Amino acid sequence: MNFDGPSLSLRILKAILAIVIGCFLLSAAYISSLVVERQEALKQVSRYNTSWLASQAVSEFTRLEQRLSAFSAPDGGVDRSEVELRFDILVSRAKLLHDGEFQDFISRDPERQTTVEQLGDALAAAQPLIQNLDQPGNARKVLVLLRPLETKVTALASAANHYGAQRVTEDQHELIRLHWLFSSLAAGLIVCGFILLGLLGWHNRLLTRAHHDLRFLADNLQKTSEELKKANKALGNAYAELQHQNGVLQIQEIELRTQNERFNAALNNMSHGLCMVDSTGHIIVFNARFAELFELESSVQPGATLGELIAYADARGREGAAALRQICAEQQELIQNRRSATFIQGQPGGKTIAVSHQPMSDGGWVATYEDITERRQAETQIAYMAHHDALTDLANRVLFREQMERSLVHAHRHDSRVAVLCLDLDRFKDVNDTLGHETGDALLKLVAQRLLACVGEEDVVARLGGDEFAVLQLSIQEPHDAAVLAMRIVESLGAPYDIEGQEIVIGTSIGIAFAAEGSPTPDQLLKHADLALYRAKSGGRGTFRFFEPEMDEQLQARRVLEVDLRKALVNGEFELFYQPQVDIRKKVITGYEALLRWRHPERGIVSPGEFIPIAEDIGLISPLGEWVIQEACQEAAKWPASMKVAVNLSPVQFRNKNLVQCVKNALTASNLCPSRLEVEITESVLLQDNDATLATLHQLRKLGVRIAMDDFGTGYSSLSYLRSFPFDKIKIDQSFVQGLSSRADCLAIVQSIAGLGANLGMSTVAEGVETEDQLIQLRAAGCTEVQGYYFGRPKPARELVHTLDMFEPTRAVG
Repeated sequence: MNFDGPSLSLRILKAILAIVIGCFLLSAAYISSLVVERQEALKQVSRYNTSWLASQAVSEFTRLEQRLSAFSAPDGGVDRSEVELRFDILVSRAKLLHDGEFQDFISRDPERQTTVEQLGDALAAAQPLIQNLDQPGNARKVLVLLRPLETKVTALASAANHYGAQRVTEDQHELIRLHWLFSSLAAGLIVCGFILLGLLGWHNRLLTRAHHDLRFLADNLQKTSEELKKANKALGNAYAELQHQNGVLQIQEIELRTQNERFNAALNNMSHGLCMVDSTGHIIVFNARFAELFELESSVQPGATLGELIAYADARGREGAAALRQICAEQQELIQNRRSATFIQGQPGGKTIAVSHQPMSDGGWVATYEDITERRQAETQIAYMAHHDALTDLANRVLFREQMERSLVHAHRHDSRVAVLCLDLDRFKDVNDTLGHETGDALLKLVAQRLLACVGEEDVVARLGGDEFAVLQLSIQEPHDAAVLAMRIVESLGAPYDIEGQEIVIGTSIGIAFAAEGSPTPDQLLKHADLALYRAKSGGRGTFRFFEPEMDEQLQARRVLEVDLRKALVNGEFELFYQPQVDIRKKVITGYEALLRWRHPERGIVSPGEFIPIAEDIGLISPLGEWVIQEACQEAAKWPASMKVAVNLSPVQFRNKNLVQCVKNALTASNLCPSRLEVEITESVLLQDNDATLATLHQLRKLGVRIAMDDFGTGYSSLSYLRSFPFDKIKIDQSFVQGLSSRADCLAIVQSIAGLGANLGMSTVAEGVETEDQLIQLRAAGCTEVQGYYFGRPKPARELVHTLDMFEPTRAVG
């Protein structure tokens, strides 16, 4: 018998058994690593929040712009706290963009990193403006800081969405690969089990053969039996190991099922719709958001084609099927050329879908779908609000300037003319002050409607701010066309308005500038029209003027005067002159009115009527007024104790909260008795803010300072102001004094004012006395004091003698 055959077969069998057992051990270890790897992949999928962070940043960015636009608009309905809240939320969102996974995303692209840094810089720059949001113009400055970042932040969000979708796709591929590898290993283990069973059968057959072959060899039989026992033991161990591996596989299958459930939960809770298609056009997977966007049956299982899915939904009358069909038509070229792209598809019903298409390496593709309808509507609304006035719905200054730029280019190319008309409403401030801002807003809306009715279809009407409007008149033939339009506007806006039963009459002044020669910029054209408007207002209002080059020369002269005026106070060029106020009965000087004079180094004495309005416009009147009060008090302290000094206060000075403290400091520094200081105000002071002004007047009265109303009788509400505040003195305007000899009504008015002052316990001072006849009539009318050239012109303090002998009566000045 050949015993080498069975021995060799047994050795081969042992080797095969050892190899099979080793494969079992290696497979078990590798399956364990696959499970860990799949769990890590699923964890990655579950914590993708890059697109969410970016979309939240864009959303908060847009909300902040909306609140700022509403806050800067008149009556926008948004308060400062709401804007600050939106700003703080955006700052917190911007900080999150520097952390964690999003930092890894932006570090892949320098442009993204620049966008995040620019956003942080813009927010840091806007922080002090937000803290001082009540200051005029700060809200618009913040908008100017943020507006250049709108497109970049939106692009960053789009890139983040694309990046998130790409990461999900990669992880899905990895999960599918792990799934098939896991399944292959499990199938291999099953096959190995059958092979092992076959080997065991072969082993038994070999044992039987060996038993017959070695029955004659007792010693070898014993040895072979021992080897068989060892082999049986090894087989038992292998079988036990196989049983253990089967248990492990069952546990892993449960864990895999749990992970699949988590993956499905993450997939179906995405804010974007997702659809993955293989190279044959069959759907691998789609989520619930995809089915919701296109009104598809979410119960349809993957494996169908998109065409079948659309036809199934179309047969049931789902409107979303048509939208998906249009999007699929757009994707065909991308699928054929294996290109990635992002595009936006508008739908007939108004819905807008953003699609991000990405090819896969196996020939298939994956796409995400986002409903951006509300975002696009918000963007459209924001763009409209940024270019239109919120109250009148007319073009605002930004849109008007853009239209001017385009029109000027067109006019230059086609040798045509355009005109710009700047309008300012006359007496509109009186409407706001007397009837309230709500009535003023209603009036502005009616003005806008009348303006639109006056202009042509191509012309552009804009509200530049407050009660300022502008018209861009296109394709005019000659200046007469602009004049006709201006006259039509003046007539239309001058007609009475009926607002809630209240009849209101206002007017308008118009400045006109042409772009006929050269290439003027929009700013130059607006400047010319504004200069013409200023001339129209100074010429009596309710009319129009064309721009003339001399107007610009006058403006340049005014600017030179502004520069000189800013240096005048520092250089000590101002001086106070004093005009006496005389007791008409006692014929003695009771005090002086301090009158400001400017000794210009080149022009000599400059009239206050010329430089005071400029000082008010450039904000110099407050420090100049403080100097006048201090200088007048210092000088009055040197006079006899019975004499007072009167100082005129500008309406602008009353906006300065330090006015009372300034007066108090001047009195303390000069040691002047407060009752010897008299401040003179006009009713325009009370018009600007009645409550605040009255509070300031009461504080001055509490110091002991006397209060006089100047130019009484020339305004609309003088009598009501006498009732609201107990003035110490009434100054009768010189226009009534000059008309005493020629007009009987002037004498009647003077007598009425003098009688009114006597009844109210107020002294009356008549200004502008120039003749002895006027003095006699004023004495007869009951005035207590007089002031004017009859007693001499104002003189500097060094020339004062404090007796009437120094003042020689002069003739009337014409």
